[in-house]
Amino acid sequence: MTRPSVSEHLRALRESGLIDERQEGRYRFYRVTGEPLVQLIDWLTPYERFWRDRMVALGEVLDRMDDDE
Repeated sequence: MTRPSVSEHLRALRESGLIDERQEGRYRFYRVTGEPLVQLIDWLTPYERFWRDRMVALGEVLDRMDDDE
């Protein structure tokens, strides 16, 4: 991965609030922050339940198809 690509990814992560940046002299230090991920998990939880139920139902249909063959 090229240095400009890494910088672009780090900038996107910083702007989204997923990492913090601290500069000491000519060095930059990055730290992962979990706060935005908690918000994402809260938003995704209802969808996870929906898709989990759908995947279980699909698995049951596929199991029945295997038994029929």
